[in-house]
Amino acid sequence: MAFSMILIFILFILSLILIGFVYLLRDNSDENPMLNNTPKTALIKTVYFYTVSLIALMMIVFSTADLVNLGLKTWIFPKADLNEYKEPSCAVMIMKDPSLQETEEQYRNRIQQCEQGRMDENEARAIRKQRDAVRDISFLVVGIPLFLYHWATIRREQKADGKA
Repeated sequence: MAFSMILIFILFILSLILIGFVYLLRDNSDENPMLNNTPKTALIKTVYFYTVSLIALMMIVFSTADLVNLGLKTWIFPKADLNEYKEPSCAVMIMKDPSLQETEEQYRNRIQQCEQGRMDENEARAIRKQRDAVRDISFLVVGIPLFLYHWATIRREQKADGKA
């Protein structure tokens, strides 16, 4: 949950930065003296590119770490994803109560419903893993090009300025 909140916050900040940068560049530089290559606009552009690169890199790192965690729990350490508290079997949990005056068939149906609930927990775990994998892969698909583009732009600007 905390991981999702962090990523949502990062995406929100990223969108604000992107909107600000688009707003800054939307007018022609001849009409807008603020877009001339002044130290102020150069600083804004530098801060923008480094911030977006950092956020994209964080998206890549967190998504990769989460995918590694998911892979380890799925194939290497499958017991790490199980509930650590052993639940008793359904036959022990659901005892036949003489006061209910239920038939043997009704009792077996209650046990079967309990077992079905256990299968549903395993299905929910599989759904959760797939949902996490989809989220992480989508962050990688967005984060990698975003980082590569902005970092390449930073490097190009540094070479043009003779800093690198």
